[in-house]
Amino acid sequence: MKEAIRKIGFLGTGAVALDHAACASAMGASIVGGVAQSAQSKSFQLFARRFPEVEYFPDPDSMLNSGKVDAIVMCLPWEVQEKWLNWALECNKPVLIEKPIALSGALLSQHLEKPCVRLDNKVVGYNRRYYETVQQLRDRLGRGGLRAADVTISEDLTSLSRRRGVRCLDYSLENSGCHIIDTAVFLFGALNVRHMTSYSVPFEGQNFQCYNGLLETEKLIPVGFSSNSFDPVKVGIRCKFDDGTFWCLTPTEVLSIYEGYDIVERDGDCEVRRYEPKLRERYVEEAILRPGFGKQMEAFLKREIGPGCTPTEALKTLKLISSIKEQALEIAK
Repeated sequence: MKEAIRKIGFLGTGAVALDHAACASAMGASIVGGVAQSAQSKSFQLFARRFPEVEYFPDPDSMLNSGKVDAIVMCLPWEVQEKWLNWALECNKPVLIEKPIALSGALLSQHLEKPCVRLDNKVVGYNRRYYETVQQLRDRLGRGGLRAADVTISEDLTSLSRRRGVRCLDYSLENSGCHIIDTAVFLFGALNVRHMTSYSVPFEGQNFQCYNGLLETEKLIPVGFSSNSFDPVKVGIRCKFDDGTFWCLTPTEVLSIYEGYDIVERDGDCEVRRYEPKLRERYVEEAILRPGFGKQMEAFLKREIGPGCTPTEALKTLKLISSIKEQALEIAK
């Protein structure tokens, strides 16, 4: 039996690191090391106030070579994460690597092909794979009968640019949209791009690309795909089955199962008869800790991956994103 992880070091000490550390601490692990730009940085000072045992290290090697950590959580800003990816993949300790693990499938492939990588103890932070709501839908998909599905992403460009900078808008699918795309790959398996279009939305001096089209499972089941800016629709994943039920992860923390519909007669508020989907069941993901983070950390501390994402599986998600962009570009030509 593998010995449980007891002491964790953090490469990056920002907001997401605080969430991971809170989960680890609640499960009995000690937060003993942190790498940040400086010991006086606001992020590290806040991190140290929350976790007084933490020791500042100027770089990842000094923390690793100190012998004080059993494992690493890597959650750097998106634009510098890949700078340390090779270090994380070659590390002889378990590493939980937050997304985006890389900014393209081609770049991740280059890292994975290097001779010194160790993939047996690495997990990528696609925490939605650990949701019970997602697992319930995956179990239902395993019983067959899927007729059609759709995947919907809506990006709030104002919020996204404020949190991560305007430049991140060029990588929205790899950066923020990838959570839903990875969940779709986890649920449906390999997805191929059948048709994809794109259009530009001007925002703060640059153009944001929106994508709409059709994906397809290996069993040729259609999966509609849309990723648009400020789209006032329910974000998530919806599945239509041959038993007449409609399973919806909207948002992914809530699984709603619909069967049939009710006829709502005209009334004072609406002069036409309406057809409302009939809710059969609803499940809400546990949120004592940040949803998915607790179960992900529990598996990580046990040196397990569970339903989590390996770097090799993350490559499938990034390759799908690359295919979406490339086919939209071909159509545009």
